[in-house]
Amino acid sequence: MLAPVEIELANEGATRRLGRVLCEVLRPGDLLMLEGDLGAGKTFLVRAMARALGVPEEVPVTSPTFALLHDYPDARPPLVHADLYRLGDPDELFELGLMERIGGAAIVAVEWGERFEEVLGAPALRLRLALVGEAARRARVEGAPLRIAALATLWGQ
Repeated sequence: MLAPVEIELANEGATRRLGRVLCEVLRPGDLLMLEGDLGAGKTFLVRAMARALGVPEEVPVTSPTFALLHDYPDARPPLVHADLYRLGDPDELFELGLMERIGGAAIVAVEWGERFEEVLGAPALRLRLALVGEAARRARVEGAPLRIAALATLWGQ
């Protein structure tokens, strides 16, 4: 197991860059588990990923807190963004159709999924965002050794 990668994100531009780098590292079928407090930047990061995957600016990329799941089929590869904050029962993951997407043709980014990891399975990457200033964040990324090695190389660590 490779050591986690720690990334300082001084501003929104750095967070957008991380989104682009993640899109180079992740593959269709991969699960990206996003963790962090409310307002840490999880949805902002997914928006950066969506743009990097070709989702046009006129397509809103917002938090799926109430819809639970947003699908971006025109992204290349497709992107699924789920927010499990409001879910209480693991069976809801199946009802939502999320489980059939993991391991499929899309990259699946899940916010607040740590409570359901036993059902979701091990993520390709687990990314924890923490606020360290008004616009600054710290990202801690761990996961599959090949994905971590690629991330470290592309980020320049």
